[in-house]
Amino acid sequence: MIGKVRNTIEQYGMIQEGETVLCGLSGGADSVTLLLCLKELGYSIRACHVNHLLRGAESDRDEQFCCELCERLGVRLDVIRVDVRALCEAEGLSVEEAARRLRYQAFESLGCTKTATAHTLSDSMETALFNLARGTGAKGLCGIPPVRDGYIRPLIACSREEIEQFLSERGQGYVTDSTNLEDDCSRNIIRHRVIPVLKEIDPAAERAFARLSRSLAEDNAYLEGEARRLLEDASREGGYDSRRLASAGRPLLSRAVIMLLRREGLRYDEGRIGELCRMIGEGGKLCLSGSTFALCSGGVFRIAVLSEPQDEEVSVPGTGSYELCGRAAEIIITEKEQFDNKVNKLLTYLSLDYGKIRGELVIRTRRAGDSIRPAGRGCTKSLKKLFYENIPAEKRADTLLLCDAEGVIAVEGIGVSERAAVSEDTEKLLLFGTGR
Repeated sequence: MIGKVRNTIEQYGMIQEGETVLCGLSGGADSVTLLLCLKELGYSIRACHVNHLLRGAESDRDEQFCCELCERLGVRLDVIRVDVRALCEAEGLSVEEAARRLRYQAFESLGCTKTATAHTLSDSMETALFNLARGTGAKGLCGIPPVRDGYIRPLIACSREEIEQFLSERGQGYVTDSTNLEDDCSRNIIRHRVIPVLKEIDPAAERAFARLSRSLAEDNAYLEGEARRLLEDASREGGYDSRRLASAGRPLLSRAVIMLLRREGLRYDEGRIGELCRMIGEGGKLCLSGSTFALCSGGVFRIAVLSEPQDEEVSVPGTGSYELCGRAAEIIITEKEQFDNKVNKLLTYLSLDYGKIRGELVIRTRRAGDSIRPAGRGCTKSLKKLFYENIPAEKRADTLLLCDAEGVIAVEGIGVSERAAVSEDTEKLLLFGTGR
């Protein structure tokens, strides 16, 4: 047992020389074995017991057991009590989810770079079966990873039977969480009913799962590496080349999509991944969460936060700088022959014939029904359609328009109206400058 734990630590490079490892200690058989193994192997360790305050006197018993064990072993112990039920009520979480969140927050509050948890091969197999029942990809069938971020699982190659035998040989006691004996949750049903049936078919079912897990993990690691390269190759200004992504095929595309969603901290499931893969091939728009959308148009796929449409307006009495939607715009009115290009080089300017402007000028954002007859195109188009064709979705809410008494005469990123376009007869220019 000790040798198997040592080999697992070395195989996955779990602990570096000089590191102090925080050991999660519930008092159960698995965590007691973890503590003893790390102690016997000579690693620098400390322990943390998280009391979830869920089982009354039994929770107090577990805490007292951990205190006495660590005192006997000479291991520093931090006891942290958390209110799981309060978090459940505040955020609508299940007891299991709230307990897990608070437990990991407690570990992280102690500032150790490595935390060892007592997940075993049996736990990993139960997790894979649970994922299988819910519907999962290859990664879900790998079970629990030996290393993830700063968390290590030195017992991940050990079965529950091996752990119980290890403790029996040393005469070491442990506590049992009574809720683990009840078939009131999916994981316990798998543990008490499904696993025993599998072991009737093959007593070495856990070993068989270990081989499958290693094989799937190697395959998945390779595919994820290829998916990362796909994203690098498809990256372009403002997003990703959707044609390059779609041509890669579903195994790589789905993993690339998952990576993008994780970067944004967005939840996903098989249905959402399928929707995004189809959208990358066909184009479209999909709300991912709140104001965060996936967008695919013009051969570019991107995830962006879209602002709420804004209806703002500022009057333009003449030459000057103006602010709208938190953005700067500039108006320059000058004689054509006197124009010498001395303008703000950070802005992009549209040139209009000032003599063709009718009534008062305003700068504003787009409104329903807006249209323009772009110079040189020979037809009138709605701004809604022009925005879709020319303006990235995340920029549409604050794209600036210049309007006179008869309507829209200039739109940044699109151009000027035919009726206000500069010609050979133009005497006075109006320059409309904007910048992103």
